[in-house]
Amino acid sequence: MARTKNRNHQSQATNQDNLIWSLGKYIRLSKEDLVRGKAGSNAVISNSVANQKKLLEEYYQGHIAEFGNAIEYIDDGYSGTDIDREGFQRLLADITSRKINCVIVKDLSRLSRNYSDAGRLIEDLFVRMRVRFISLSEGIDSYKNPDSISGLLVPITNVINDNFCYMTSRKIRQVLDYKRRNGDFIGSFAAYGYRKNPEDRHRLLVDEEAAEVVKGIYDWFLDGMSKNAIVHRLNAQGIACPSLYKRKQGTGYYNPHSGKQSLWSAKSVGDILKNRLYCGDMVQGRQRIRSYKIHKQESMPMSE
Repeated sequence: MARTKNRNHQSQATNQDNLIWSLGKYIRLSKEDLVRGKAGSNAVISNSVANQKKLLEEYYQGHIAEFGNAIEYIDDGYSGTDIDREGFQRLLADITSRKINCVIVKDLSRLSRNYSDAGRLIEDLFVRMRVRFISLSEGIDSYKNPDSISGLLVPITNVINDNFCYMTSRKIRQVLDYKRRNGDFIGSFAAYGYRKNPEDRHRLLVDEEAAEVVKGIYDWFLDGMSKNAIVHRLNAQGIACPSLYKRKQGTGYYNPHSGKQSLWSAKSVGDILKNRLYCGDMVQGRQRIRSYKIHKQESMPMSE
């Protein structure tokens, strides 16, 4: 009986050794890495897309007998706390459809910097879908060394990665708040009627052409014209609306709410009439990100 048992064990081991894995190579680089790299350029070079590609390809070629096809999934410019990454979502879809059954990353932070998301992936989804997970920097291989994923290394590393995002987000908010309180303009695009000073992007200069239109809007409104009447006059005169005007200036401006709209609307006129910037008051920080993990904006109370 003992010999039969050993023969069965040897047969199972051979089947496992001959298992061919469909590999998914996941690569991610974000602004977080660039911020981190300011302390030393080596951090940026280490996490660059090119370097990650090289490391994963070297592992793949060095273990080519274990793998069949290999697919790359790349997210360049996506935060690790954001789950809505194009490459990442494609990776999850291919796992669900069983197109791949092995995932490899340079390190755990590439997969996710969100502690709870990383835990659900590694400890739940990958286990249920029988996905082999490899993280090169931490020496993790859930198939060859199951203990490497069951110890304290994975959760502790995920907590450190999550905390890095929190500290980075906090530092950025502090810098932006200081600039706002100092009167520096921190927006991506200047308001209609202004332009950024080419010598100091935190200072605004008057855009004479657009400023004349703004002055006209105020004059007409003070003369008793309604917003709709002002809209009709502006469109009749063929004056480009703010979003179209900015695009014509070559600023790369895009407003998803206006799309390719080229006509004035009552809302655009109303926004100009209510904008205190035209009175000389720099009003910023009207919206904030809900949290460093949830990248949705919410309006700030006027008191803040």
